[in-house]
Amino acid sequence: MIARWRRLSLRARLTAALALIFGAMLMTYALTVYLLIRDRFAAELDHRLDQELEIAERSLGRDADGRLVWQHAHEPLEGEAERLRNVSWLDVWSADGQRVVRRQDAATASGETPVLPLDAGWTGLRSLELPGEVHLRLLQRRVTLEGETLLMRAALREDDFARGLIVVLWVMAGGLPVALLIAGAGGYWLAGRGLAPIQRMAIEAERMHAERLDARLPVANPFDEPGRLAIAFNALLARLEAAFAQLRRFTADASHELRTPLTVIRSVGEVGLREPHTEAEYRDIIGAMLEEVDRLTLLTTMLLELTRAEGGRTAMKREPFDLRKLVEDVAGFLAVLAEEGRVRIECDLPTVPVTASGDWTMLRQALVNLLDNAIKHSPPDAVVAIACRTHADRAEITVADQGPGIPAEHLPHVFDRFYRVDVARSRRDGNRGGFGLGLAIARWAAEAHGGRITAESAPGRGSIFRLVLPGAIAPSGSETKATP
Repeated sequence: MIARWRRLSLRARLTAALALIFGAMLMTYALTVYLLIRDRFAAELDHRLDQELEIAERSLGRDADGRLVWQHAHEPLEGEAERLRNVSWLDVWSADGQRVVRRQDAATASGETPVLPLDAGWTGLRSLELPGEVHLRLLQRRVTLEGETLLMRAALREDDFARGLIVVLWVMAGGLPVALLIAGAGGYWLAGRGLAPIQRMAIEAERMHAERLDARLPVANPFDEPGRLAIAFNALLARLEAAFAQLRRFTADASHELRTPLTVIRSVGEVGLREPHTEAEYRDIIGAMLEEVDRLTLLTTMLLELTRAEGGRTAMKREPFDLRKLVEDVAGFLAVLAEEGRVRIECDLPTVPVTASGDWTMLRQALVNLLDNAIKHSPPDAVVAIACRTHADRAEITVADQGPGIPAEHLPHVFDRFYRVDVARSRRDGNRGGFGLGLAIARWAAEAHGGRITAESAPGRGSIFRLVLPGAIAPSGSETKATP
């Protein structure tokens, strides 16, 4: 049953569920109404019997001989029959078991409704089932009239009451299937209307493929559930489109970066084989080829490192360390490169430790990339300033250069892979620039530590890169020291 239920369409399941719920509600409502009607009819019968006994009690009196008689001097004879139309029969018995008076309707007089023999051992209300499928409701009560105790009885047939209940049952039983049918048809129509946007989205989604990632699902109503689902899917498609576009750019850029050294190696090798050379010339040829091989090795290493990092496969250590030592270590490591370019590195560090928690190697690589980038794009005799500051619960490392700057339209993309601003930030020595991966690796390292990295620049004014790390212990009232 469960397997068959799951194979049904959502529209069919919604319709069946709606019909079942509506049917259960109707059954509960019908049962409640039936019980209320039954109790109301029973209360009405009991009230009629009680009222008739009260009328009979007021109508009894004694004649001139002292006997109890039915007094109707103030009413016409028709009133007797009219008063007895509410019950089948009524009688009054004395304490010694003698019947004082009895009144009955036409059905009792004809023998259709039986009169029960007196049972003086009880009082109250009873429902009796007699032979011939006769159901009686009997009220028996003791009363005192002029000092004499009497036993009064009144009976009423419950057949009309039972027939009324049967009619109610038939009406409910006949109306329930019709109501269920109407509810099922209405539920099927409503389910179709409600699922129509999802059906349209499914049709449109089947038409999508890798070449149509710009397509979007229709949004009929942005405020209902299908509309919000379509908006969520459209946002997902937008992210996928951006990811595919980035992947295409990455593939094209990687292919270009790999093709350049391969082309150089091939060209140098062809020149070396074209004609004989001296030993020194062969050494130069092999050296040029090895240089390009080193370039290829560096590129593939950086690509592998970045891919592993973005895929979450890089293990990151969480150890406390002093950010001042990290900055000093990076500045010392790149001091030779700065001297070759006649660039001076200035460090502005606090006099007290700035403790941060993270991966030393990962953050060192990020800072090396930032400082190396600043050195390469600074003119001779320029100053590259690296500073470490603390602000409340975070630390900030800034790297400022005096290079040509970055145009505003390029700033949002400088941290993308393979992105380079060749015109504004070309190497001053004319050699080929880097691969455009250093800043991407730096941004990943910052984000992996829960921080961020930003760039501020303007053409002709240099650039400032800020590496912000959270969770650093910021000493209050700390002073700074400058290290040339």
